[in-house]
Amino acid sequence: MNHTTIARDKIKQFSSFSQAFGNQSTFGKFLTAPLHSMEDLQVQAQKKKEVYSSETRKNLVSVWKQQIGSYVSKSQMENLELLANENTFTITTGHQLTLFAGPLYLIYKVLHVVRLSEEFNKSQSGSKAVPVFWMASEDHDFDEVRSAHLFNQKLTWESEQTGPVGRFNMDDFNEVKALFSAFFEGKETEINELLAISEKGDYASYQQEFISKLFAEFGVLVLQPDDRELKRKFVPVILREISDNQANQAVLSTNKLVESAGYKPQAHSRDCNLFYLKAGERLRIEPTANGLAIDGKVYSKEELGQLVQEEPENFSPNVILRPVYQETILPNLVYVGGGGEMAYWIQLKGVFDVHQTLFPLIQQRVSLQLIDGALKKRMDKLNWPEERFFEHKDDLKKLFLKENEGDDLDLSVLYAEFNALRTTMIEKAKTIEATLESFAEAEAVRMKKQLESFEQRLVKQLKQRHEQTLQAIDFISERVIPENSLQERYFHWLQFAPSGAYNELLKHIHAEIDPFEADLIVVDLTK
Repeated sequence: MNHTTIARDKIKQFSSFSQAFGNQSTFGKFLTAPLHSMEDLQVQAQKKKEVYSSETRKNLVSVWKQQIGSYVSKSQMENLELLANENTFTITTGHQLTLFAGPLYLIYKVLHVVRLSEEFNKSQSGSKAVPVFWMASEDHDFDEVRSAHLFNQKLTWESEQTGPVGRFNMDDFNEVKALFSAFFEGKETEINELLAISEKGDYASYQQEFISKLFAEFGVLVLQPDDRELKRKFVPVILREISDNQANQAVLSTNKLVESAGYKPQAHSRDCNLFYLKAGERLRIEPTANGLAIDGKVYSKEELGQLVQEEPENFSPNVILRPVYQETILPNLVYVGGGGEMAYWIQLKGVFDVHQTLFPLIQQRVSLQLIDGALKKRMDKLNWPEERFFEHKDDLKKLFLKENEGDDLDLSVLYAEFNALRTTMIEKAKTIEATLESFAEAEAVRMKKQLESFEQRLVKQLKQRHEQTLQAIDFISERVIPENSLQERYFHWLQFAPSGAYNELLKHIHAEIDPFEADLIVVDLTK
């Protein structure tokens, strides 16, 4: 590895929760166990083996082969074959169906689970782990996924469709895909394989192939969980959720502990944490005095239970139950997610207990800062500590001018002399005539404005003297904290592979990831 790190607590763009979660021991009451080492994964593997059935495993592998069999890579097929073995487990991350698999941190999530799987496999010979990407295909927040920032442009999928994004048809996708493809016109790189993916019957199928091919060399298995056969295994949980509200009560109890620890609960629980899916809609299931209602129609618990048996694919877990669904159908050891995800996972152990499901180990994904040649050149000239570049650009400019023109900018003596003069003027006016005090005050205000104008003129002149460096600070800030956000949350990963030759970028990032590194990893792409 060839990188440096910056402590999260030195970077204000990280939330206080994200800064704290690196030390999982302080969150022990919310976890099955803290994840510190490979030994913790080995213990979890034994626990999972005892509760995960061969029937569920067989069903999972069968569905997976049907979903990705037409384009599966050699390493992905090897991992699928491994999954048929009772000693093979998954390490999982997931995400919404973001446009063209952006932004950068999606790459970090996936390569984190790849590295963690590799390290687990090296640590012992009795068990194996394969990396998994779980598609949040039933999420309905289209605004969160419809855009991507690439090469100083914002690409947006313009669509009026509603409901689960994974079920969107592709009829109106051609325009944004054409804009994306135009960036790489005439370039013979691996991006062409992604550009050649045809529009499918639904967006989830398109995304599944896109992400599968993106990570084909790493053996990542991409799962579309909105599947009838997979949801059949989830029916017992759905029925329990319909019959009582114990899960909600468990979350409410845990929320009190979360708040007492100084954090705000991230996810909102309901009396029934399920949706019903129909064409273009994701309808909340609401308990009523006479049963449960869907879009105004009331069902008895028995009637709704029968509907679950007939069409399990149309019952969708919300944020509280989605992790339970994941852990029901996967032989999973660890879920890797961002700070926001960890914040809601710590609310959920009681929900897992209610639904008689083993709670996995959880781990916050790594965060990286990529430094390319153009950025490195400008940062090196300033020769500042790396963490300083996460300050607002206006503060950086002031700091630079102070460091380089401190004496010329220091007008403290002038201001001190002005304050003394102001006091003398007012006292002199009062000795002559009391009514002149307000006149003296007004004159002092006018003089202060002139002094401030003089100061601004000096600053302007000094800025002109250092115009090139101040422009460099703008350049750095726009790439380190674009829109005052972390780089990984803003840029698409192709920003750092402009020819579309992304394999080298992925391999470089993969090599720098330490899955147990809690701090920001700074990667110099020029090395």
